[in-house]
Amino acid sequence: MELTTRNGTYFIILIILFLVSFWYFSRYDKCIENLDEMYEIGTNCDGPFGCKTPDEIKKEGAAELKKKQEEISKPPSFPPKIVDIELQFTIENQTCPARGITYNLPKNPLLSSPSKKGVGLGMGIGLSSVDPITHLIKTKVLSNTKTDVYMLDVDPKSIGFIEDPSYSVTTLSVNHPDEILPTSTLNEYIPRNKSLNEIYTMKKDYIDEMYNDKKKKIPICKNLRYTEYTENKDSKIDVKLDRARPNNNFIILTPNTNDVFPKKFQLEITNNTKKTNQTFNLWGDFMLNQNKSQPSGNPNRILTAEDITNYTDKANRTTFGYNKQAFGESCKKLDESECKIAGMDVGNRCINIIKSGDVYDETDDKIGSVTTTVATEDDPNQKIIINIDNENVTGLLIYTSYLM
Repeated sequence: MELTTRNGTYFIILIILFLVSFWYFSRYDKCIENLDEMYEIGTNCDGPFGCKTPDEIKKEGAAELKKKQEEISKPPSFPPKIVDIELQFTIENQTCPARGITYNLPKNPLLSSPSKKGVGLGMGIGLSSVDPITHLIKTKVLSNTKTDVYMLDVDPKSIGFIEDPSYSVTTLSVNHPDEILPTSTLNEYIPRNKSLNEIYTMKKDYIDEMYNDKKKKIPICKNLRYTEYTENKDSKIDVKLDRARPNNNFIILTPNTNDVFPKKFQLEITNNTKKTNQTFNLWGDFMLNQNKSQPSGNPNRILTAEDITNYTDKANRTTFGYNKQAFGESCKKLDESECKIAGMDVGNRCINIIKSGDVYDETDDKIGSVTTTVATEDDPNQKIIINIDNENVTGLLIYTSYLM
């Protein structure tokens, strides 16, 4: 009986140990399962942010916000409708060396009316006794060589014509800057060159008038410094502008021969509305833009990197600005004297013209003005006249409305 009891005790102890072991190992497996679940949760990429770190999520959120802002800032536009329009451009150099020269011919004694009895062209005395060569040399019409027109009185250094620099002009639909439009060339108008040519011609004709007898006529040598003149005051160019409402346009001018415009110059753009059957206006002068948001500060000014950033990055439906895609990335720095718009480098001192009124430099000093004239029944010419007096201007960016 004693043996049986001992065996039973051992049996009960074994059962208890078994139950304890079962409980312990079953609890350990559950912990393992919990750890597996935690690991799976930690490595699960099926959530809204996937397997991205907080920094990555933050950066993506900022990029998405910037993208939405750019979409909102884009001006309303329609597909482009590019048309040709003939405009007349005149760039007049108004610096001292290029100014026109005033000259008056001396009176021709052989053509003067006789003032005394017995004095006349056919009497052999008085006026008829005037020696033409002596008179011409004395009055600085004929040179001492007796075969050349005297020009030192109007051109002391015998420079002759000044080279007329060339410029490039192109256009751009601001809402569709991917539309590449052609570039044309025009020459600068230098009043001095025209004056010298006219004075030379006047003097030569005066010499001819002094000799009614063609047999005694003086042979005048041709001076190419004053005769080889081609007037290029008005350059008519077929430019392409967008007339789809509300697609506005840029007219862009840059110097070719020189790096900058003359210190003092005038640009005149003329549109013969009777011929083109279209009108165009500076954006700020167009009546439908009067109630829209306007540029802050002076609208006509030399663009700075800050201006370009404000006009492109901060623009929206209620803030004035331009399509960001119209400007190259270099325009936001301007540290390398470069700013490309429509493939043309307008440089780091480009004047932006938006409306009629005064023009200012980077420090808000007045450097010029913009005036416009409207077409009438009597005069169908519509004009934009820009006068600038400032050094080192590298480009002109003229903002116009769509054609009407």
